[in-house]
Amino acid sequence: MNTRVLCAVTAASVVGMGVAPALAKPGFTYYDSTNDIHSNVSTGGGTLDLVSMEVSNTATDLIFRLTVNGSLNDTNWGKFMVGIATNNGNGTSSGNGWNRPINMSANGGMTHWVGSWVDSGGGAELRSHAGGWGLSRATYNGNFGGYSFGGNQITWTVSLDSLGLSVGQTFAFDAYSSGGGSGDGAIDALSSSSPSVSNWGDSFTTTSGYSYTVVPAPGALALLGLAGLGRRSRR
Repeated sequence: MNTRVLCAVTAASVVGMGVAPALAKPGFTYYDSTNDIHSNVSTGGGTLDLVSMEVSNTATDLIFRLTVNGSLNDTNWGKFMVGIATNNGNGTSSGNGWNRPINMSANGGMTHWVGSWVDSGGGAELRSHAGGWGLSRATYNGNFGGYSFGGNQITWTVSLDSLGLSVGQTFAFDAYSSGGGSGDGAIDALSSSSPSVSNWGDSFTTTSGYSYTVVPAPGALALLGLAGLGRRSRR
């Protein structure tokens, strides 16, 4: 991992355990190596080349902000996804919500899948694994929190409740770019500093990914600080 990422993850983990409110600044950036897409695969002018992902949270939502090494103004193709493993017992190490050759074995396996597209006006959906990813058994959350893209960034807002997460809990994740074909794999993976695949349809598995701990929202931290001062004053 990039050393800056390790520092960010450590800070997030410490805050999640309730230590030192001064550290609790939601928003940690995880970096990928650039120009790490195999020469056999098109990069879409750099659009499929992932640069970084910033993860933050409010009291109710997670915000993922992905930066790519190109322009998203070319909306003819390009799919961008996030695999999430909350370790809630429903994870799988094989497959995902779109049935592409992308897997996650980290943290008990993938439990949630954010799939998005920039063509046809753009859109996104959140699917959860509940015994399988088939359409008849997958859970589709129609009230997706929010999705926007432009320039070189994509932002997803996903409610903590839809992921079964709360303050203090840690989850694993990885981000992927892919092509327009339903059988295309992870052309670039945030967690991989080398080419993730050599060909469009090759399989990729996230074995460790990155982790993030949900921290108290700034307003809640301020209230905790005031409560602590009050207790000291009474004593």
